[in-house]
Amino acid sequence: MARRITATITVEGDAALLAAFRRRANELLDAGFGEPYRELHTAGRLDWRVKAAGVPYPPFVTASEELPDLVVEVQWEDEAGGTSGRSTIRGGRLAQQSAGGAPEAAGGCELRVGADGTLAIAVVCRRRRPGEWIGYAVTAAQHAFFRAGTGMLEATDGVEGEWAERWTIAGDRADYAELAPREPIEPGLLDELDRLASGFAADWIWFDDSPPEETAVERARYAAYGFKANPANVRSLKLRTVLAESPGGGFVLEATDPEARGIAALVARHWLQAPRH
Repeated sequence: MARRITATITVEGDAALLAAFRRRANELLDAGFGEPYRELHTAGRLDWRVKAAGVPYPPFVTASEELPDLVVEVQWEDEAGGTSGRSTIRGGRLAQQSAGGAPEAAGGCELRVGADGTLAIAVVCRRRRPGEWIGYAVTAAQHAFFRAGTGMLEATDGVEGEWAERWTIAGDRADYAELAPREPIEPGLLDELDRLASGFAADWIWFDDSPPEETAVERARYAAYGFKANPANVRSLKLRTVLAESPGGGFVLEATDPEARGIAALVARHWLQAPRH
């Protein structure tokens, strides 16, 4: 599912600080990024352009930690998938983020990761229309598109273009059914689901079956942190700078939108616990 995205990284501020930031960021990019990049700097503003499997956050996070008076702005775009995102780095931490194919639509993402780095569940979702939410859910070993409406939750098997499971929900009761035959997803909706999932995966997830050259840095970091690599994994930088440590162990990020939190809870309660063979 991974696609190559285009990213722009900019920094503005004091000339002396910018010169130091540029030297440090370039040193780190040259040492560990492994992809070409362009520099389009102007007076008072640093500007890097890259095209890669993901945003090269680590060099800029490290440089930001060493030069905390500067604010780093990141914008990325997946033209093929029609998704884009923004983030801000302050003092070595990713302080603000947004991503998706429809920025005007309410939604968000929620992640829960075990102490050993194993992805328990990640959900990204958005409101498609009143009473209807769509999204993508992924764990260390499985993933699916989903649609949730009043009294209903549907999910695919993997990211195929067919609804494979349905829950009919009434209060605390949910009736589960495997759909046979499976029901095709209309093309327009399937495109929306794919864009949403691809944008989220590009920014948050690395997959074990991706080309080795795209995951070498993540594998090395997971080994250094003592984390377990699984078929799907949260990017190491996100674990270290975005997710908060959970009191019970592990890491967590909750969606800021209350309705999105409710959808994430619905998916975790039903899809995550479904009796699959």
